[in-house]
Amino acid sequence: MDVVLPRVVLGLASLALARRARSPRGAALAGAAGAAAAAGASLPALPAPLAFGSVLLVGILVLTALRADLHSPLVSEAAASSLAIAGGAGAACALALAGAGVGSASAGAGAVFAALSVWGAEGARASAEAGWRRGAAWASGAVLSTGVAAGLVALADHLPPRLSFLPAAAASLVSILAWLPALVLERLRVRRELGEEARLGILPEEDLPVLGNPWRRRREPRLGRADERHEYVRSALLLAVARQQQRRRTGEAVRLRQLEVLAFRTRVRRAVEGRGARFAGLSGDAEAWAGAAPEAARGAPYHPEA
Repeated sequence: MDVVLPRVVLGLASLALARRARSPRGAALAGAAGAAAAAGASLPALPAPLAFGSVLLVGILVLTALRADLHSPLVSEAAASSLAIAGGAGAACALALAGAGVGSASAGAGAVFAALSVWGAEGARASAEAGWRRGAAWASGAVLSTGVAAGLVALADHLPPRLSFLPAAAASLVSILAWLPALVLERLRVRRELGEEARLGILPEEDLPVLGNPWRRRREPRLGRADERHEYVRSALLLAVARQQQRRRTGEAVRLRQLEVLAFRTRVRRAVEGRGARFAGLSGDAEAWAGAAPEAARGAPYHPEA
């Protein structure tokens, strides 16, 4: 009872946090509490691949049920929350396996981190889909993540001690590669869906390469201030998602998606118009100062407020 009760409390806390967490910190706490509830205070050794994968599969199915409707279709947002959950869960797993040695602890933590990274990446792809494609993507995320974890644990079981670092290195590589398909699909979606919006005059066509690049769109000065840039980029990417979902639905769902398309289109148009007006104002101020410079050089009185 002394051992079971804390794990039950941690499990309930994890369920509550997983459902309510909106920030990376809350997501990390949810992951840590869930892993601690599953592993307990300590594990004498790294579990067998089948047992490890089975426990992780149950946790991932519960996590999917709690967070599927909260998971963002935008890769940057999905990565922030998923990697926070993975980091918290991996840290708790490493602490539970600390007594089994550095190799076992790093392998277990890496397996958990990689599995939840795969789950998060597939979840981003699932959240951008509609209908049966959405369910299929979530199912593939559960299966792939469990297979990754079991495979990494099996690798750790068959390696000599001098190569005990390889599972953690492989987990790091898997965690990075897992997001590449989601990034590619997001870029293609921007090109396809927002390309049509650009042809309609909703946004400038020169913004498309920036919106399709997760690194450029975070720092592109042409998109305005940081807050303006964030709002514009997020609205544009969600517009692309809504358009894709509308094309893949039928019946009443098409009308509902059309309302989302119109809402995001309005936000994008307002952001573009606001950016244009602000830049036009700056340009006008610069021209006024440039015109006043010769007068000032000749000693003529110059009053900017006039």
